[in-house]
Order: sequence, then C-alpha cells, then structure tokens
Amino acid sequence: MNMIGARKAALAMAAMHPADRRWMLEHLPKAWRPVLGPLMKQARQFVSIETEVLQAALDDENLAQVIEIPTPGLLIAVLDTLSVQWAARALAATASDHTELYLAACSKQRVDSIRHELGRLSRPFPSALAEAMARCLNDAGQVLAATEALR
Repeated sequence: MNMIGARKAALAMAAMHPADRRWMLEHLPKAWRPVLGPLMKQARQFVSIETEVLQAALDDENLAQVIEIPTPGLLIAVLDTLSVQWAARALAATASDHTELYLAACSKQRVDSIRHELGRLSRPFPSALAEAMARCLNDAGQVLAATEALR
C-alpha cells in the first residue's frame, strides 16, 4: 500500500462508526493495520469530518495539479511526432476530449492503430502518469511554438 492510499483509507475509516471501523480493521491484511492505526488516530483528532470535505480529500481529481496542454494545433503537431502507442497514451491521459479532433487530422492507418491502442489502455489512467505526460506535452508544445515563431 502506498502512503497516499494509506492516508485515504485511514481518513475514510476514521469517519466511520467505531463498530464499522473495527470490522474493517479485522478484515484488512495484518500488515496494513500498523500503518493505518496511527493515521486513523491522527484523523480522529478532528472533532468531525464533514462529508463534502471527506469526499474532496478522497477524490483523486483534487490531488492532481491542473496542467495546461498545448492548443489544438500545437497538440496535433506534437502528437504527430509520437509513436502510435505514446500518442494514444497522451490522448487518454491528458486530452481525451481532443481525441476525435486529432484523429480527424490523421491517416486512416494511424487512426485505426490509435483506436486499437486506446481500447487496450486501462481505465482510469494513472493520475501521476497523466500529470507527467501533460507536462511533457506542454513542454513540447512550447518548444514547437518557439521554433515556429523563429521561422
């Protein structure tokens, strides 16, 4: 169990009724109990945990930084430099709402290959990898835009 997962689990369990919390602890792997116990104790120090606050803390989307991706024109140019596999991953991770826009600018063979690859990817996309890929896309877009400006 990673620490983010442990903190989320401890926070959720701390908000439970004591009987439910005991039941959960009894049914968890024994190795996790010493990790979760102190974290739950810390979380229970707060008088109450409001439902909205708890949900926001548990929601992966609130943990991820918002990272800008390049404009559609630059995004297409950057994705064209990537292999089919990486282009599919970049679209799935960072710009799924731009997928059809990008595919409309591709050859049929590339479209078919990217659609096949998109179908193979796990959902949801790992947030840390999505953030890293968004940063790479943004950096590549900035380099491409600077290169175009110099021409």
